[in-house]
Amino acid sequence: MQAYAKDGLTRREFLVTSATASLALGLSPYLQGCANDSADPTPTPKETLFLNGAIYVDADHKVANLLVRDGIVAGIDVDPDHYPRAERVDLGGAAAYPGFNDSHVHLITMAVAGSILEPTLGLEDPLAIAAVVGNRCKKEAPGTPVMGHGFKLEDYNDWTLADLAKIDELTGDTCPVMIADQLGHSYIVNSVAMQMSGIDDDTPDPPGGVIVRKEGKATGMLRETAGAIVGNAAIFSRVRDDRVKPYAMQLLNLWAKMGYTSILDLMGGPMGRTMKPELCRELDREGLLPLRINYAYTFFSLDDMLDFDQTQEDSPWVHFAGLKLFVDGAAGQGGAWTSWLNTLGNQGLHAINTNDEEDQKYGEQYNIYRMLEKSEELGLDMHYHVGGDLAIDAVLSAIEAVQHQNGALRCKHTLYHLGLITDGQIARMSALGDHVIAGVQPSLHWEFQKDETAYYYGEHARGSYPYRKLRDAGVTLAFSTDYASNIVPLCWPTEIMRIALTGAGDPAANPPLTMRDMIEGFTVGGYATTREARVGKLHLGYKADIVVYAKDLYTLKPDELGPNEPAVLSTWVEGRQILPL
Repeated sequence: MQAYAKDGLTRREFLVTSATASLALGLSPYLQGCANDSADPTPTPKETLFLNGAIYVDADHKVANLLVRDGIVAGIDVDPDHYPRAERVDLGGAAAYPGFNDSHVHLITMAVAGSILEPTLGLEDPLAIAAVVGNRCKKEAPGTPVMGHGFKLEDYNDWTLADLAKIDELTGDTCPVMIADQLGHSYIVNSVAMQMSGIDDDTPDPPGGVIVRKEGKATGMLRETAGAIVGNAAIFSRVRDDRVKPYAMQLLNLWAKMGYTSILDLMGGPMGRTMKPELCRELDREGLLPLRINYAYTFFSLDDMLDFDQTQEDSPWVHFAGLKLFVDGAAGQGGAWTSWLNTLGNQGLHAINTNDEEDQKYGEQYNIYRMLEKSEELGLDMHYHVGGDLAIDAVLSAIEAVQHQNGALRCKHTLYHLGLITDGQIARMSALGDHVIAGVQPSLHWEFQKDETAYYYGEHARGSYPYRKLRDAGVTLAFSTDYASNIVPLCWPTEIMRIALTGAGDPAANPPLTMRDMIEGFTVGGYATTREARVGKLHLGYKADIVVYAKDLYTLKPDELGPNEPAVLSTWVEGRQILPL
């Protein structure tokens, strides 16, 4: 049964429940854990005993009770009588699991965008969106950026100078405007934004991006990495933290409500960087974070990968996770880099090169082999956007080359999406062992973008995103949402589980996964994409990150799963209660 059908919505109504909808949500405030009520002036360990429920310490093992001391798992199946001062958490028959990690999400990006976003929920016509955005521009001081979101076109290269003139007329001549498409991989900007960013008719296309031109002139349509030219120069650098903070809290609280105790936030995209790690540290210092934040730095070239801030140390709940690289474009717009022609008659886009011939065009700065040599030298984990078989081959070949050159791999490499991967490439990933992780999004690719995949890739779409094959080959799976390319209703872990367990209603095309796969992929697999230790399990010595569901997930049928089905009763991060029972 489709999620939108459950809610009485048409598919179109469901699909337009987009990123902007969540920004209006007001959620329960962050709750501190109970303080130790001992009158003894000597600090005593805070102990919490979880009991009377199904308590899973990993994807395979269930215990009768769990003792947590100062945020760390200190005992399993203990005698409760030996801990009379421990605070009891009576689960009342509910089920507890190691905390879930969303290993690919853009909450901070959407908070930055949301702070300057004019909501246009349900609109897909670019000019209709521009009209609403233009009204917002009239209310802002000159130079203040404004964003829109949600347009959708069949051919993103079919954008004209006449279209740009209409956009300029609607948005004025003082306000830089960027309108992101539904997936966040193509962007319409006005002339003000292009002027502020230095884009003119002679500006070359960046690797992996396109400045759409007509009659040799820039039309304001930017594809993939071309968006970063405007995003970095004219839009995101002008957004103040105090405007971002309330939107960030709304989204972080929403993800905690969904049952996540940790995220890997990729603070940026092809439209540019939205780096706000210091804001996250500020929220941590204020005791406001409802979950752990791991974050990555999006880079585009060899020199660019060294520009991330190395001066800030990790705080207790905010951790640097490494670097993010866009290797190819979005499959949902025909941008995956493939060895065959898509229905648009091309092989997609790619932002890196692999040989000296291409180096003559873009320079060594974009050579994936040089990037991997540098990341291994610096000890920086890598995260890659790869959809097409040529993109996947380029990354795997570079990983194999640096492994051969150095004798071993130092870092972890997470490949996200993997839509058009070959059987041979799956075998290569498996041979690289724990150093290579598959970041997968069943709700996004098996459900939300399945029509787009079929449109651009025809027969190749059948059997795309073969997550079961990856699992069967022994590749570590890390489950995630990829919000905001995805939409909020499809981001709940239990909704992702429903889709994965049924193959999105088409098990022949999408061989289903198991509940064990899901639990492991949200816990051990999810945390494998981070640099954190002692997380992802509830074994002795591990951090007590816990999510409690009203029912045991292993006992439910797929049609009993969905957004908040079963309900999330509580979450705990390092022994601190976040959501109340």
